[in-house]
Amino acid sequence: METFPITVASAFVINKMPRVDSHEQNAAPASVLCIYMTYVSKTFLARIFCFFKSQASFVAILLAVLGGLRTGSATRIDAEGPLTSDSAIAYGLQHNRDLAAARFLIEEARSKARGAGRLTNPEFEGEVAGGRTFEGRIMAGISQKFPLTGRLRLERQLSGFHVQLAEWEVAEQERQMAIAIGRSFYELAATREVISILNKQADFAESFRTLVAEGTRSGMRSQLDEQEASLAISKIQLDIEAEQASEIELVARLCQWLGLPADSTLSLQENLNLPRSAPAVRSIRNRPDLELAGLAIRAGESSIALSKAKRWEDIGIGVFVEGERFRDDPNGIQPETLAGLKMSIPLPVWQNGSQQIAESEASRARADSKRESLRFTVQNEVILAHRLMSQRFRSASDFSRKFLTIARDHVRDCESAHARGELDPQAAMRARERLTEIEISDLVARKAYFLAYNEWLGALGETTTNP
Repeated sequence: METFPITVASAFVINKMPRVDSHEQNAAPASVLCIYMTYVSKTFLARIFCFFKSQASFVAILLAVLGGLRTGSATRIDAEGPLTSDSAIAYGLQHNRDLAAARFLIEEARSKARGAGRLTNPEFEGEVAGGRTFEGRIMAGISQKFPLTGRLRLERQLSGFHVQLAEWEVAEQERQMAIAIGRSFYELAATREVISILNKQADFAESFRTLVAEGTRSGMRSQLDEQEASLAISKIQLDIEAEQASEIELVARLCQWLGLPADSTLSLQENLNLPRSAPAVRSIRNRPDLELAGLAIRAGESSIALSKAKRWEDIGIGVFVEGERFRDDPNGIQPETLAGLKMSIPLPVWQNGSQQIAESEASRARADSKRESLRFTVQNEVILAHRLMSQRFRSASDFSRKFLTIARDHVRDCESAHARGELDPQAAMRARERLTEIEISDLVARKAYFLAYNEWLGALGETTTNP
């Protein structure tokens, strides 16, 4: 039977509830929850729940909606399967808290765009005047302002650019986020592989210490040899603990990017195995900051046109009805009713919009210069990132092909010679230690390649990885 946690506040409320008879305590869980919810709040939800308390399906649906009632508070990502670099980036772009907040910029821009390019509200005008001799007048009218230029269309166009700018700003944040997630992923994968290498070395060192201890008891080894073996194990354990501390920090950092608690359990599936060849040169594909710069120029052109359109303010057109009472001797008080049309046209004498036009033109020129500078910077960044990645790949490949293969063959020969009694155990241990150092150096070289590859993808504006 599934259990549900009860908070401190809930327990306090239950203690204040009337006691339930024994036959009510044995009632169905739906009835118990119904009594609890009805006592806590006389809300519409509680009444609906009581009405459907006999329906198990309704209870299941309600508990699914109120998912906090279920036990287990630890956040897990295991449901998504072991993480690869691609899945980590995809998950982070979907669940990161900062990106979720940034996406509201798009909604803000869209909300502003829905109100752009509309006429101002009409104005109602009224007037009442009178005198002691029953003379006076009353007037009521309504007026509306209309633009003489295409200002409304330009405002809608500029608001549309602002929406696109907000979308590309979020896309640029996603690009930066993808680079950070990829960097954290590869650093965590490398750290865990270092821990695995050190654990293998620790197992071998423990076996070696056992062998030395047996030799000490038989008189074939001195006590100093056993102490040296114990010190070697302590050194390895210290290195493992240092790497485990780094792993904790890297997991917390990656969880921060993924929108998960720092104590979440992350399972990584991808290994830092080099591909057969380094990726070839590729062109930039829709890098968000470049798209932002180009869109800023188009928005600047629209802003210039809007500034020119605002040189002529809106004209006002209205209709009115006026009634008047006046004294006309010798006939006395005479009523008169008038209806008319009125119009107001502002003249661009003192404010002709020249300052706004000059400001918009300067802003557009600045955006054009900024785009050219950014394009030059991005091109150099992509070239540098690809050259560095290619160099990292050659270095890691050469190290693995030359030194790592030789070190493994040397350890295999030393262990075979030791098994035949031709080599001292300490020499075999030293060969194993050198292999561990070389394997860690090889891992550092491979990690440097994957980090450079991640930066190259970010420079291209790509958010997926496929070495």
